[in-house]
Amino acid sequence: MLAAVVSTLIVSTRSSLFQSFPERLAQHWNLWEPRALVFLSFSVQVALIFLGTRRKYKYRIWVRVVLWMAYQAADWSTNFSLNILSRGLYDCKTNSLHPHPNYVAMAIWAPLFLLHLCSPDTITAYSLEDNELWLRNLFGLGRSFGLAIYILKGSWTGSPINYLAIPVLLVAMVKFAERNLVQYMASSNQFRDSMLQGPDPGPNYAKFMDAHSAKEAEGFVIYRGPLIETPLEEDPFHNLAETDIPDDEILRHAYSFFETFKKLFADLILSFQDYKSSRSFFHKHSSDVAFKVVEIELGFVYDVLYTKAIVIYSRLAIVFRLISFSLITSVFFVFLFKYWHDFSETNMIITCSLLAGGSYLEFYEMILFFSSDWTRLWLDNHKNLLVDLIVRTISFFRSWHLVPADKRWSDHLHQYNLLSFCLKEKSSTRGIIR
Repeated sequence: MLAAVVSTLIVSTRSSLFQSFPERLAQHWNLWEPRALVFLSFSVQVALIFLGTRRKYKYRIWVRVVLWMAYQAADWSTNFSLNILSRGLYDCKTNSLHPHPNYVAMAIWAPLFLLHLCSPDTITAYSLEDNELWLRNLFGLGRSFGLAIYILKGSWTGSPINYLAIPVLLVAMVKFAERNLVQYMASSNQFRDSMLQGPDPGPNYAKFMDAHSAKEAEGFVIYRGPLIETPLEEDPFHNLAETDIPDDEILRHAYSFFETFKKLFADLILSFQDYKSSRSFFHKHSSDVAFKVVEIELGFVYDVLYTKAIVIYSRLAIVFRLISFSLITSVFFVFLFKYWHDFSETNMIITCSLLAGGSYLEFYEMILFFSSDWTRLWLDNHKNLLVDLIVRTISFFRSWHLVPADKRWSDHLHQYNLLSFCLKEKSSTRGIIR
């Protein structure tokens, strides 16, 4: 919402400043400004897709800086660009009853801006605080969608280009719903409520006391003492036998522990059964296996809190991914063959490039979808010839570094130096006691 207000103020200030510019310079600026903005928005989208997942396992300051700048610039660039397009529509309506053909060609950029605004699957929040602002983001995105629909309606002439904007707008609307749903479900209150179960009544002490009294009445001698837990038996050969277990088994255990220990990220407590089962597993396996399990487990937590993993790993989401890729690709080819003779127009070339880039990014997100641990977990449980072909294809893309490497973390752990904090010099300023 703040980005939308700032964009509106910038547009109004820009209009007053350009009145003092030479008319020819102002015309060139008005012509190339939306073109530059649409490429800026697309570049931001590319950075978010390629670096959104890689920050999980790449400990590089430039990765975090570029990703942070792209995440901050995404909302601003889209809102500012939509304001520029709406201002251009106002100028067209002022000078003529019908919008200029060049503006009609540019109006298809509005749903493309929305497609960029709704965030890729690889990142929906840069920090946890972004999820807490899901309601504010909902109003901001709603305002952007209203502005885009206004632009399409104002530039509507019944031409084929107008109809080509409708499929792109539908894909953007679904991604809009996905982003807000993910941020809402990852917010602290909803994340905690989703894991709350019915209250555990605990042992039936009344029944226990009745049985205790009955046994005493029958003459049995009953001793009361502390509960002694039987220690787990040591297996002297477990380090040799279970040091290297299959990756699919590690993945299944990691997901099981993720479902159990994600309660800790919502300040919930674990049950005695959770503690016992996890201790039993880590007791029987070597440290290498334990670290692999925890590494994958934390990767699942990252995906739930910072990506669209909550909603995209389902049958309905897979169908939508295929439909969205088909729609964007179809719009690209229709635009390509319909307006091939008009490619001397710069706007046509830019629009065709954006649609081609959008199709590629949709395809790349599908590759990321099939190469994730969530999909690998499902594939391990449904092995057949098609699944084996998918696994081989993913391995091929990974060998050429077309998808993120088979790595879950950066081998770095932030630490707090307690000694430096304790030995830090105290402030020389002392309070005055009166």
